[in-house]
Amino acid sequence: MINVSFARQGRSDLPTLATVIAIAAVLLGTFTSILNSRMTEIGLADIRGALGLGFDEASWITTAYVVAEVAAIPAAVWLRGILSPARGVMIGAALFTAFSLAAPLSSNLFFLLSLQALRGLSAGILIPMAYSVIMRHLPQNQRLYGLSLYALVSVATPSLSVSLEAWVLDHLSWQYLFWLSALPGAATFLAAAYGLVRDPVKYLRFRRFDGFGLLSLSLGLAALVAVLDQGNRLDWLNSGLIVGLLLAGIFLIGAFLVHAVLHPDPVVGPKLLLRRNVGLGLAVMFVSRIAIMSSAFVIPQYLMRVQGYRALESGPLFLATIAPQFLLAPFVAWLCYRIDPRNLLVAGALLTGAGILFAVNVSNVWIADDFLVVVLLQALGAPLIAIPTMVVITEDITFQEIPWIASLVHIVRTLGSAVGMALVTTLVRIREQLHSNLLGLHVQSGAAEVDQRLQTIATGFRLQGASAQDGLAQATTLIGRSLQREAFVLSYSDAFLVLGIVTLLAVAITLGMRRPTLPGRFL
Repeated sequence: MINVSFARQGRSDLPTLATVIAIAAVLLGTFTSILNSRMTEIGLADIRGALGLGFDEASWITTAYVVAEVAAIPAAVWLRGILSPARGVMIGAALFTAFSLAAPLSSNLFFLLSLQALRGLSAGILIPMAYSVIMRHLPQNQRLYGLSLYALVSVATPSLSVSLEAWVLDHLSWQYLFWLSALPGAATFLAAAYGLVRDPVKYLRFRRFDGFGLLSLSLGLAALVAVLDQGNRLDWLNSGLIVGLLLAGIFLIGAFLVHAVLHPDPVVGPKLLLRRNVGLGLAVMFVSRIAIMSSAFVIPQYLMRVQGYRALESGPLFLATIAPQFLLAPFVAWLCYRIDPRNLLVAGALLTGAGILFAVNVSNVWIADDFLVVVLLQALGAPLIAIPTMVVITEDITFQEIPWIASLVHIVRTLGSAVGMALVTTLVRIREQLHSNLLGLHVQSGAAEVDQRLQTIATGFRLQGASAQDGLAQATTLIGRSLQREAFVLSYSDAFLVLGIVTLLAVAITLGMRRPTLPGRFL
């Protein structure tokens, strides 16, 4: 047990109604920004049709957003120190709202990509500000509860993206994927203007502008995220563009790290990563993000590709996980001051890993209900990972370093999401090709069992009125589809196995953490 009486002596004043409204709106803006970071294949299909785009061209619509979002994070840290978190939230929300209204009016791909990048930049400013707003405006004994909601918004949002997009496209049109985002953006702006304290602008900090650090880190992160987002489509190192972006990203990040070590006041302090619990806490956040994001992508993909689900039909499965997470969050925050946070982290990683590994048994008869145990175990594990991680990290920093932590948290989450998506899409593609080849070796034309099966199926088609030749062709096609379905099932099983192992890495990382003596010293 950990003695935290120092953090609970006395009772801080409750936040005002204006503060509660403002923080709720900031969390809503964060939810909307993260939701927009991953436009799924469903939404892209409608946009491609409306603008007459090919698949390759349309794939850059998502890339433009996530690349710009991660590039804006260092600038958000700098702006926070000058303008205050409240103004940062208002600027980010106002820009996001304006660009969301304008995006559907784009007449061609160039304008749409430009507006998507601008939306990403504004989201990259807004999201890190939410962390700072909670730390700035909530009393100390309530900050962790606010940050627990902030962490859960980031964790829970990706699993809802497919369902929300499908609902919008079923009931409205693709333009509303952008226009509806403007409503919470505007609400965030108005609530922040109403309820958040705007500190005086610190003009003198313009003189301490770390231009080289900001540009090198921003461009380096942008290049790496572009590699991760487009690598699978362009076949990784077989693409000159991917190789060029990868080399540029490595060089720029390396240059930033050297510069930041030598600079007295860098835009983001990488030396924080050398502090034991900070570095290991962010590593836990990174691997858990890979697992959670990838699992939220793989399950709907399986249901649509193998079972023929419409996107909207997988929605109830993920909606069922939201309530447990948000009900559990305050309890986990309360436990963090009474139980070693490392124990909670291990419990969360084991629950999440068990849920993902349970799905290794997936077969071609699984429907959405069969994944309920998988997603519920992850829903129980997510708060036990996200909230104690924030507690462990904040023990090892000073109050002045909170903006750096806010930026590092968002960078790690963004890179974790990008790595997770790249890992799972590449893994499924490669393993599907392998399994198709292996299954094909056992189903060859001329083999007695294969010919017998073909004739049986062809007879059924002939009874339905097909000619002998057409019946045999349809039977061959049906068996080919069955083989491809099985290859996909096996590849998804492989993906769940890898993601489960990745999740269990969080347990190993946690074992290296130092026991917190003052958990969440600012929380």
